[in-house]
Amino acid sequence: MLFLNSNFMSTYDFVFSNNRSMRFRRHLVFWTCWCLYLIVTYLIPTNWIPAWNLHGPMPHIQKYGIGLASVRILFAGIMLSVVHMGLVYGIIYYILPRYLSKDRNPVGTTGILIFLVAFIAFINYFNFLLNFYLSTRMGYFERMPTMNFILPVWGRQILFNYPTVVGFALAIKLCKNWYLKQKEAAQVASEKINAELQLLKAQVHPHFLFNTLNNIYSFIINESPAAPEAIKKLSALLRYIIYECNHTLVRLDKELRMIKGYIDLEKIRYGENFNLSFEVHGNAAHKMICPLLLIPFLENSFKHGASQMLAHPWVNLQIIIQDDELLFNLSNGKPTATAEIANPRGLGLRNVTKRLAILYPGTHSLSINEDVLSFSISLKIPVFEPNEGLTEIALERQAYELA
Repeated sequence: MLFLNSNFMSTYDFVFSNNRSMRFRRHLVFWTCWCLYLIVTYLIPTNWIPAWNLHGPMPHIQKYGIGLASVRILFAGIMLSVVHMGLVYGIIYYILPRYLSKDRNPVGTTGILIFLVAFIAFINYFNFLLNFYLSTRMGYFERMPTMNFILPVWGRQILFNYPTVVGFALAIKLCKNWYLKQKEAAQVASEKINAELQLLKAQVHPHFLFNTLNNIYSFIINESPAAPEAIKKLSALLRYIIYECNHTLVRLDKELRMIKGYIDLEKIRYGENFNLSFEVHGNAAHKMICPLLLIPFLENSFKHGASQMLAHPWVNLQIIIQDDELLFNLSNGKPTATAEIANPRGLGLRNVTKRLAILYPGTHSLSINEDVLSFSISLKIPVFEPNEGLTEIALERQAYELA
């Protein structure tokens, strides 16, 4: 795996790195391939084996021998490639940026493009003349070829080879830019979603702590002996939030322990008049869950349910762990007299609903039901083994897909 990853990084650097050495290598590979393409598709069938007729005459080889003929064809391929370099680099690094610029001038840029093509064609023409002149001096031609011979060969360069080399180079350049843009967009989307997750989680912390501190404040004002125990339990909750909740996933048993600590704080607040049922079924060991997903529901049930009821407040919480799923069933009473003004869907509930949509897209179910006397929530989410499930990379991928 390490070897494959190393090869991938090496290939990736070769294609996308802006390192000068890497850029030189990939340009060298491109022009080497292009030179070989010219030799195979143009120079050999023109000089060595006319029209690839293996049974016909091969004057170039017969005249110079295969060694010198190979050198001549290789030299001709390099010379043509050098001319094509000027065309390709002129279009990609000079013409194309001006077409894509915000301050583009299409007419002026088109004029420059026409001039560039004409200039390269002019250089190409004199390259042909030089090549034919040297061939004549060396005896391949008895006399300098006429325009009737030179112009068709030159015209093929302009009509076929120019568009081909520019097309190949542009295709590679545009595909590379498209990939980098897609990668950049994915990274921006991932960072945006991660920032939103951190913001939502940060909103959970002060909302949860504010309510708990209010409870402890009331204990201190009333000189309740429950204040020290409440502070001790709050300290444990703060330790969990500060040191554990910075991870993408936390141990489910720790999350349930935190929920138990919060319930104990509320029981201290409400005393004997509070009817609370808390049940956990199943094995929470070796299970992982995203932190602080369940506590906002419980907090909401106390804030907008139990705290509003003057008599017989009640909350029922049942957590069932089945294989790779967690079922969270919560219900609480509602005061009849304030049913019209009660707001059971507060900030904490809206935040956790958003987090569920981001962290578990398409893999969770949330049902919220409300009637005159009660408010209930049923949530189903996946839980994971420590080495499986939502890794950081998987979370980023899901966040990007959601964005």
